[in-house]
Amino acid sequence: MVHNDWNNSALNFWKKVDVDYAFMNDAENLYILFIFKNPKYLSSISMTGMTVWFCTEGKKKKDCGLKFIKKKISADDFISLLEKKGETVSEAQKNMIRANASYILYDYEMITEKAEFSSEDSEGKKFEVPLFRDRMQEKTVIYEFSIPLKKVVELATGIGAEPGKSLKVGFEWGGASKEMKKAAASRIGSQDSKATASRATGSATQERRVSSGSGGLTRMRRSLPKKYSFWVEVKLAQNQ
Repeated sequence: MVHNDWNNSALNFWKKVDVDYAFMNDAENLYILFIFKNPKYLSSISMTGMTVWFCTEGKKKKDCGLKFIKKKISADDFISLLEKKGETVSEAQKNMIRANASYILYDYEMITEKAEFSSEDSEGKKFEVPLFRDRMQEKTVIYEFSIPLKKVVELATGIGAEPGKSLKVGFEWGGASKEMKKAAASRIGSQDSKATASRATGSATQERRVSSGSGGLTRMRRSLPKKYSFWVEVKLAQNQ
């Protein structure tokens, strides 16, 4: 859990995909609660992650955002990550870590016009980093995010906003990943090859049957997961 007190927060509702969401902030961070009440609208979020865009100019601009994604990593990758953070991992600790084959890593990348800034780039720096967690509660899937308000340096992972100010926040998830698009293109190529072979050896009736079954590019695109996005305006609370 990123924040332990959402009880007094007013939930907003996006009817199109049956999602509740809420915002809170203190002097340091913007906290976001995002609740999927219908799992079918998760789309391919497990592969694409959730991107949160923010703009302090009050516009729907994708100049700066954070892509949050949950990854499964091996025990050795987990050890390597700890060592990159500057931690000394003893052989005994490594053996304990390797007792599990894999671990879940909640990771992020900062997306800007100039560069992508990952969690690994932040190691050793003196500024806050974003956090997120997800969990299931009965029939809902809950995402929580914590994003620093301050931007210490140009590519730091902060929003660059102060308490009391307003900003636009955008959410984007789902759709087809590069791997899914590649697999779809491969299927189209395979189907086209079969249709060509059928035209060369079969009758006109067989050709129509193969052509009808292949679906084509448009049909393949429709089979890919749907992408969702929307924007809201957020008025940050004054620091108490």
